[in-house]
Amino acid sequence: MMDMMAELLRVLRRSVLVHVVLLGTVQAQVESPAARFAKLITLEDLERDLGVLASDEYEGRDTGKRGQKMAAAYIRDHFIAVGIPPVPSADAGSIVEGYYQPFDLVVERPGPISLAGRGHELTFLKELFYFNATLASDRRVRELQVHGDGSQLAKAKVAKGSVLLIEDKGPENLMAFLGWMRGRSEAANNLGADVLLIATSRMDMLVERMGHYVGGERMRLAIDAGGEPARGGTQTILVERQALGSLIGASDVNKAFARKPGKRLAVELDLKHRSQRETVVSENVLGYIEGSDKKDELIVLTAHYDHIGVEDGEVYNGADDDGSGTVAIMAIAKAFAAAKAAGHGPRRSVLVMPVSAEEKGLLGSQYYSERPVFPLANTVANLNIDMIGRVDSAHAASPPYVYIIGSDRLSTALHAVNEAANEAHVGLVLDYTFNAEDDPNRFYYRSDHYNFARKGVPAIFYFSGVHEDYHGPGDTLDKIKFDLLQQRALLVFHTAWELANREERIAVDRP
Repeated sequence: MMDMMAELLRVLRRSVLVHVVLLGTVQAQVESPAARFAKLITLEDLERDLGVLASDEYEGRDTGKRGQKMAAAYIRDHFIAVGIPPVPSADAGSIVEGYYQPFDLVVERPGPISLAGRGHELTFLKELFYFNATLASDRRVRELQVHGDGSQLAKAKVAKGSVLLIEDKGPENLMAFLGWMRGRSEAANNLGADVLLIATSRMDMLVERMGHYVGGERMRLAIDAGGEPARGGTQTILVERQALGSLIGASDVNKAFARKPGKRLAVELDLKHRSQRETVVSENVLGYIEGSDKKDELIVLTAHYDHIGVEDGEVYNGADDDGSGTVAIMAIAKAFAAAKAAGHGPRRSVLVMPVSAEEKGLLGSQYYSERPVFPLANTVANLNIDMIGRVDSAHAASPPYVYIIGSDRLSTALHAVNEAANEAHVGLVLDYTFNAEDDPNRFYYRSDHYNFARKGVPAIFYFSGVHEDYHGPGDTLDKIKFDLLQQRALLVFHTAWELANREERIAVDRP
């Protein structure tokens, strides 16, 4: 009887073992292609590539400079190494050279703009402050149209070429103020105004905090979509309020802002432009993975690989901004290329496009949006990464997170796809704080995805937040949290995979 029991137990154990082995085999067999190729987004690759791009040797990757060219070549060589061919010539036409989409930029160098009247002259970084010099030539100003704090500018009636004046009533926080100012500048530009003057009492703070950033050369696209010289847009100039009073009379300034918006103020001012100009070439880098049965539709992944270069002999490495996003989409490109080589390529095509000149005003992505290699009508979505390697102060003690911006602005389906990908594969906390339409920082308008969104292409901006080293020399490799960078890259990959392989194209269902 004991022998029979022992034999029965041996049979049962053998049966259980067989079932465990079979279960493991089945589980291995049903591992999804997405999960399989996501494993190629490795810490080792992220650390190696960022170690190169954010090194001193790459000189801060300033647009048009040696370091940016080195970075473009490094990214191109990565695409070649992982088996991604150049964009087919039938698609590229004359606007792509191999893996590059080159574009010309007008570079303007100080001497800068000045503003004179009543025997006084105001100068840059003393009484005047501006981020981009778009003023084409000198002009005499005989009238200012005054619009209070600018809150009603979007509804104003303004003659093209006007010079507008508003009062700085923006938030105290610098980043929020910059968002406020950008909104006023966009409104003035949409009206066709030549110049927007903003009377401010925070000139000392701006010069101290941002002077190093704005004191160098300025850039803009040389040509527009039709091949004509690009309009520089409205010249926005912050003017120290008391100094403005010396030009037009302090009482006149106060009275002007006390009036109903839209009133005209007679003045006699000379706005002078002394910049020297030249043209340089920069490049977007294109890694194109052609799809299968839906190859004419396209998912675009972007991150800007440029940064702000060297200042006073110190390299601004830009490890987080945006080396982190650049190496993330390089790793994602490797995963998609491997999937295609193994017979699991995407149904829709995927364009992985590190762009340049973002720090100069989103210029690389603007150029692509104006002269796209593939029709924007066929572009399903843009997934854009700009800074995913750090933790901001709001999340110092929180679980792993990422800010999601713009996901529901144009397509509720895009928002749902991203949330489902996160729930199924990654498990990050998705923070929508900066997605609010009244976000004072206006981050939705401040990275490369916006040049797709403004053309009607649904877009997501992945972001980990501003930190103390933002646009400073302390944005270095040693401060990157590579485990978080990897998790965030995985979310972008899984979202892109679903967008590229789902049966139905996501719909644009929001205005």
